Amino acid sequence: MISLVLYSSGTSGDPKPPVAIADAIGETAAWCTFYSLQANSLRSSSLDPSADLRVPTLDELGLHAFVTAKSESYQRATESIKRKRSEILLGAATQPFKLAAAQELGRLLLYEPMETVSDGAAEACSRGFFDAEDTPPWDTWFWFKENTIFCWVPVSLISRAQAGIDANPVDCIRWADWPKLSALIYR
Repeated sequence: MISLVLYSSGTSGDPKPPVAIADAIGETAAWCTFYSLQANSLRSSSLDPSADLRVPTLDELGLHAFVTAKSESYQRATESIKRKRSEILLGAATQPFKLAAAQELGRLLLYEPMETVSDGAAEACSRGFFDAEDTPPWDTWFWFKENTIFCWVPVSLISRAQAGIDANPVDCIRWADWPKLSALIYR
């Protein structure tokens, strides 16, 4: 399998994620810790992906084209967030966290936006951590792969996120273990 050459094993035998992913996690953890949490908002205007997420309607495109356009919009949005966050951190001379520190200070959350329901249950129970469409705050997004957005959730917000996950009637938001990150990326 080609993915075996794309990452190396750590001393514990767990595969290490590629450098680009480790860097994205470290930048996300630094951003959320130094900027978003201090401003009490993980939906910062400087990273707002709303423009990237706009797509024509289902009626305008038809089902297949709509699903493709929607998926591509999440890819664009995630890339835009990563780029903007990286530029801002660099300009402010803020160092990203090391991967081990980021893993210690937060959990890995997976969000499948194409599987969501817009019932507001996760939003209400998480006290706004998730929105009405079960979307985690965009400041936490660090990767997109196969219709899944990978997020870093700070320890201080895990209980709110868990309340939203518990209230969600579908499996579109869930925790994943850090040691399984590479396997999820290369699935």
